[in-house]
Amino acid sequence: MIQVSKILQQVPIFKSLGKESIDFIIERLKFKTFEADETICKSGDPGDEMYIIITGVVNIVIYSDDGKHGQVVANLGSGDYFGEMALLTGETRSASVITTQKSEMFVLHKTDFDVILDKYPSISLSLGKIVSQRLRDTLNKATQMPKTDKIEVAAEGPAGNLRDISLVDLISFCEANSVSGSMEIVKGNDKGFFELQSGQIQLVQLNDLKDDQALDQMLSWEEGGFQIHVKPLRLQKEFSPTADEEEIKKILVVNNSLVVRKVIERAFKGLGYEVDLVPNIAEALTQINSVRPDVIIADIKLTDGSGLEFLDKVRALEQIPFIFLTDDSGDTEFEAQLNKRGGAQVTKTHEVSEIVKLVERLW
Repeated sequence: MIQVSKILQQVPIFKSLGKESIDFIIERLKFKTFEADETICKSGDPGDEMYIIITGVVNIVIYSDDGKHGQVVANLGSGDYFGEMALLTGETRSASVITTQKSEMFVLHKTDFDVILDKYPSISLSLGKIVSQRLRDTLNKATQMPKTDKIEVAAEGPAGNLRDISLVDLISFCEANSVSGSMEIVKGNDKGFFELQSGQIQLVQLNDLKDDQALDQMLSWEEGGFQIHVKPLRLQKEFSPTADEEEIKKILVVNNSLVVRKVIERAFKGLGYEVDLVPNIAEALTQINSVRPDVIIADIKLTDGSGLEFLDKVRALEQIPFIFLTDDSGDTEFEAQLNKRGGAQVTKTHEVSEIVKLVERLW
């Protein structure tokens, strides 16, 4: 008999969930078998299903534009999964997946995945970390690849076509480089617009559509010209909050992943908090000098230093409470060092509800 719960708990995005949560997911899984050399999905197919491998092995293959030449970029086996990025972004498949032997899999459809995300926000946080790492790996590989002459760098910023770089990778580029400015995307008579601040998306518009609706439609575009307009850096004016503004508690979220930052922002803004989002220590210190937050929510590892290094730098400026995002596996040495410094707490899961409770106990 297949021990479904044990297989699911091997998947990183489900690892922090308890039995009741796992049972909820199991009810929505479909079981499917594939023969050897069978194509499960092709590049360009709708991204409406996620697959969890029970037994067997698959190749992840990227084909040339003419479809004649394929390159295996990854091999996945029991306990691995694929297709979660498509569920998250709504994009079509970016690669083909082909079995190398008879395989058994669980299949999770997008409609069920959305229900699970709404019920268990911790999956969004875990997925955000994994997606962030995959994007960093992709960018690292890209730096080792030959440069293409199809991407131009104009005086005001990069320009090119979505045939050569996907919108997801463009957003990742802006996030990784803390771009402030705007990005325009034109496809036929349709014109999309992104407003960016320190790599964070502030506004998305496509004709009469805004925000999620606009982004969902543009994520499906496989071609279209783009131009990134970069604003010059400016020194911020000294911040002088009014009495009314001081009454609103301010939270600073510091995390590598845009997905993680947005999930936390959504939760706390709904409770009436003012939330600022930054991806790294350097931008966090700049933000703290401008607007002093009442609490900082941070990952224990950031792209430009550890959580402890970040805490020490902030302590040299201000005594601000910290909440670090960890899981039930814990890090005893990290927690021991935190206890010595004081004024900091750690989560035991990635549940947004736990983060909210820890913050609200501070007041």
